[in-house]
Amino acid sequence: MPPSKRNRIVHTSKTHKNRKELVRRLAANVQEAAEQYNYIWVFGVENMRNNFLKQVRSDLSDSRIMMGKTKVMMVGLGQTAETECVPGVSALGRYVKGEMGLLFTNQEPSEIEQYFQGTLNLDYARSGTAATQEVRIPPGELHTMYGVPGGEEDPLPIQIEPTLRKLGIPTRILKGKVVLEERPDGAMVDDDEGYLVCREGDTLDSRQTNILKILGVRMSEFKIDLKAVFDKNEGAVREINGMDIDGTAV
Repeated sequence: MPPSKRNRIVHTSKTHKNRKELVRRLAANVQEAAEQYNYIWVFGVENMRNNFLKQVRSDLSDSRIMMGKTKVMMVGLGQTAETECVPGVSALGRYVKGEMGLLFTNQEPSEIEQYFQGTLNLDYARSGTAATQEVRIPPGELHTMYGVPGGEEDPLPIQIEPTLRKLGIPTRILKGKVVLEERPDGAMVDDDEGYLVCREGDTLDSRQTNILKILGVRMSEFKIDLKAVFDKNEGAVREINGMDIDGTAV
């Protein structure tokens, strides 16, 4: 007797979300927040990291942050004067593009600008990103290289030495310490200055990013760049560089 087709098990990994419903929900949430809060900020994101964005959400718990398809968010706000949910908010459309998000808040603009000016989060670079500095391992015992002037350095544990050799760094264990060979081989190695991991501006590959992570060097800066803010009370948009929507200085 053939098995019953009614008793098939469908794994959750193979189920499909209702994308139309997700789009509709995002647009509805944007519209609801626009009507609820006094200020709507448009911000860009560099080197997106979910854990850092989660911290921003926690710090601004009285506000709402939304990210998604720009076209969908503009549908929620309104793309024209006839469809906008709040008078004047459609003027934000010229800023809603690329990798960006919306911040809805009742906090004063000066407070928001001050918060993001004081926010700096560094993380390990990912493959394909550009190196922000030259990193060179000097001869002798290997230490962490946090890239912070005056920062504290710690010796690398001997357990990491085989991994370093697999990554192409000529190391060995000497008297219980991980050291760089006195005369390493390779085109990227200089006897007097040590082993060159990367130069400033280099496009990092996976091998280089793994080395930098072992050394503790963080090159990717998670940054939120405020672009413009809409003031519901005034019904106007202000660019954060001190210019009006029409380019007039304020």
